[in-house]
Amino acid sequence: MTWRFEFYETLGSTSDLLKEKAEAGAQGKLAIQAFSQTSGRGTRGRSWVDPGGNLAISLLFRPEKSIDFLAVIPFLTAVSLYETARQFSTGEADFMLKWPNDLLLSERKMAGVLIEAGGNADRKWVVVGIGANLRQAPQIEGRQLSALSEVATAPDPAVFGRDLTLQMDRWIGLWEAEGFAPIREAWLERAHPVGRHLAVQRGETYISGSFSGLDEQGRLLLALPNGETIPVVTGDILLD
Repeated sequence: MTWRFEFYETLGSTSDLLKEKAEAGAQGKLAIQAFSQTSGRGTRGRSWVDPGGNLAISLLFRPEKSIDFLAVIPFLTAVSLYETARQFSTGEADFMLKWPNDLLLSERKMAGVLIEAGGNADRKWVVVGIGANLRQAPQIEGRQLSALSEVATAPDPAVFGRDLTLQMDRWIGLWEAEGFAPIREAWLERAHPVGRHLAVQRGETYISGSFSGLDEQGRLLLALPNGETIPVVTGDILLD
């Protein structure tokens, strides 16, 4: 099945519209893209600011094994974003993935992902919302953001979106054929290096340590100063 695209000049949220369509019975591999998004959402209730000319797209999946798919889709999406951005940039562009699915350019956030799931036992759906700064990064106090236009001519968002779905198909096919191991390896090759000092923020709590890789479930492994290594399931990752 090939991807089907719906394009809108302006939407509040591509994911909200796609979730409505999913609940109404829409088939998988439906992509909704807006050229301007006024109420975009990020993780943990944050807003995603879209100044226009950037990527605002949501993808609908109907996975047969939703639990397995939900575990791997953050990493599949992250690697797909990385590879798509790389296609439009020069070889000198400094892209890096931050756990689990942020794309950084020169260590500043360029793209983010919001994954939502629902449906009933017989008809599960997963909506992957993706925002990427292509033409310009919004100005948000206290945040360091980047845009692809810093290292390339900003691509047409529709072209970027179509190329992204091709990358998604490629990496999902690899996962279906070989499991999580090659996805994990690909993610690690593109992410903050092992040994990089970082902190995990959960509300007002910070846990500092160094990155020690991913386990077989995709959890971040944090090596603490006392020698203990703990798995991280949720939290904001702050790079030092």
